[in-house]
Amino acid sequence: MVTLAVLGYAAFEFAGQVSGHAALKPASPPPTARASQAAATATATATVTLATPTAAATTLTPVPPRPRTIAPVTAVAFGPNGTADGDNPQNAARVLADPAAGWLTDWYATPNFGDLKTGTGLLLDMGRTVTVTTVRLTLGGLPGANLELRVGAVPELSALPVATTASDAAGLLSLPLTAPARARYILLWFTRLPPDGAGTYQVFVHQVTVQGQP
Repeated sequence: MVTLAVLGYAAFEFAGQVSGHAALKPASPPPTARASQAAATATATATVTLATPTAAATTLTPVPPRPRTIAPVTAVAFGPNGTADGDNPQNAARVLADPAAGWLTDWYATPNFGDLKTGTGLLLDMGRTVTVTTVRLTLGGLPGANLELRVGAVPELSALPVATTASDAAGLLSLPLTAPARARYILLWFTRLPPDGAGTYQVFVHQVTVQGQP
């Protein structure tokens, strides 16, 4: 009897220990619940990744300012020796103040000035250094004018580098510069004259406008 009682008590203690350990161990969720939790975690991670902006998306490219019309202060006749031997100097300012009347060069026997000079033109003084992008002018008469658009800081032919050129020109002419240029002086330098219909050659300039940034 004593032996049976001892064995019964030992069996009771062993069963209690096993039950206690089982109660302390957390229960594993069923397979369906584990799959749902994994899917929710993946969705949250993807949402956070998509919401993070990249550096490229936030970089802004600056927009260059729109060109504006800039009025020259003066327009004067200009020759190989500067303002000392320009054609019809008394009428040069008309290209700014009276475009209908305009400025007409002297007439010459040949397109190359009868070999008397290398060119003739108009010098525009902007009054200050500005950024030039385009020069527009209106020519009267027939096609045939060749000209150089020169810009610079000093009103001398050798100090005004060529920015762009036009050949066989007539009518409304637009001369965009390859790159914007900082300059105070703009020279329209004609190197060849068009026919005037009377057997001679000369250039008629009605109007000149400058575009860029003041």
